[in-house]
Amino acid sequence: MVLRSGALCAILALALLATGCRTGSPGGGRKSHGAKPEVTATARPAPEAWERRASAHAAFAAGLVRGMNGDAEGLLSFFERVTENDLSNHELVADVARRFLQQGKVDRALKLLERVCQSPETPGELHALHGVALTQAGRNGDALKAYLRAAERPPVILAVYQAVVRILADDRRGADALPLLSRATTGFANEPQALLEIADLYRAVGVSDPRLEARARAAMLEVFAKVRSLKPEDPAIALRLADRYAQAGLPEPSEAVLRELQERSPRNPAALARLAELYLRSGRIPEASRQLEALRKIDPANPVTYYFLGVVALEEKQFERARNHLERAILLNPALEPAHTDLAVALLSLQRPEDAAAVLDRARSEVPPSFRIEYLSGVARTQLKRFDEAFAAYQNAERIGSTNRPPLTDHRFYFQVGAMLERKGDEARSIEYLEKSLELKPDFDEALNHLGYMWAEKGRNLPRARAMIEQALKAEPENPAYLDSMGWVLFRLGKPAEALEWLTKARKGSTEPDATVLDHLGDAAAACGRWDLAREAWSESLKLEPSPAVAKKLAEAPPAK
Repeated sequence: MVLRSGALCAILALALLATGCRTGSPGGGRKSHGAKPEVTATARPAPEAWERRASAHAAFAAGLVRGMNGDAEGLLSFFERVTENDLSNHELVADVARRFLQQGKVDRALKLLERVCQSPETPGELHALHGVALTQAGRNGDALKAYLRAAERPPVILAVYQAVVRILADDRRGADALPLLSRATTGFANEPQALLEIADLYRAVGVSDPRLEARARAAMLEVFAKVRSLKPEDPAIALRLADRYAQAGLPEPSEAVLRELQERSPRNPAALARLAELYLRSGRIPEASRQLEALRKIDPANPVTYYFLGVVALEEKQFERARNHLERAILLNPALEPAHTDLAVALLSLQRPEDAAAVLDRARSEVPPSFRIEYLSGVARTQLKRFDEAFAAYQNAERIGSTNRPPLTDHRFYFQVGAMLERKGDEARSIEYLEKSLELKPDFDEALNHLGYMWAEKGRNLPRARAMIEQALKAEPENPAYLDSMGWVLFRLGKPAEALEWLTKARKGSTEPDATVLDHLGDAAAACGRWDLAREAWSESLKLEPSPAVAKKLAEAPPAK
């Protein structure tokens, strides 16, 4: 925009008035006859100071004109000229320094700030800005000194303490930060929002140095108590305090803060949602349901409400109800990733893997890639016996999950993939994944039993297979699958009498008859000459699951006497 001449004259007039200039020559104008000369208590600046100040104000006015006409570089150039002649306008100095930093002109910002920060009257804000410039220049040690000077001068700036703690924590000097944070707590004693920021800094100190964790946590909890004692009226502060208590592993005070907020604001949807989530995490499902039903009445279009109602239904194993709620959540917000994956879980639990796979395929077009989408895709396709597709999904999950810290690809993940590959008939890669599972958790009983049984079936590595199954049984001595594996590996080792004992236990311990256990029992009984038991076990196995191999053994068995 072009500045009108009248506005320009007004600006220039203001600038002249600010310098104390008058029309006519200095000291000129008519004098009243007999009037005494005016006496002032303030000494007039020396001519050089007058000249510098006049130049500064003229440059300021010219800079304003450039700025109003969209000339950012011209504005900055004239404003810089102001600071060359007059550093007393701290607000303008800060503005010029910030503009330099925004444009990446760190050296020019430092030159200006180093000049102004030599004065004892420089406010803390400019020392803080000096610290920012030094940080951008990579001079952390000097930046720390500048921030500490800022902390000693008004105005008190919370960001200064945040910068100091960050530098000290990075240098593993968290102990030096604790007294500063104590001073900050006193300085902001009546400001709950600032106190919560200080509490976060205490937590950061504890994370940076485990030796300080207990002290920092105790101080953080004291700050939480101060915030609570102030009874802040802002619901956002109460919600944040409740969140901080929950993050600190203290659900009781978190619940108490939310209850207090609910008393003041009974229809606050955020308080209802937080309470519902807290109850879900602690397994208090009926209480979570009550909060969610209240939330649904207040905010019927909130997708998070239906998501949590779906989670509650999943916890209660009401999978059809869970499906309804989760589908509603996705309808209201297709970008809600957990709703897609939990809907897939509900469908898998309803024995609908085809529908689960379709939901997960649609999710890929609605939300960013995620470990859980790919993992559950692998599970669904395994149930559908589409093993190549399942393996591709698991590989995608492995790629995504391995970048997380800590990795999401834990021992259970590798076990799941190994078990799928064994069903696929890919023995070599199945063993690879099962052994990876055991590398991550050597005492993982499911992988120990699975791999041990695989080797027993193949008649390979039998001593190691037996040792692995024995270790699995230490974890679950009554598990019928593990008992069957032990019986079978003993049978393969040529010890049918011992095998028969374990297989009998496996049969008795099974909640439902198992065709494989009965087949193994028949083989061990036949090897021991107990043909009546062998015939009876094979007959029961065939009733459960047709098998030409078992039928052949039964047909060739000696007839009953």
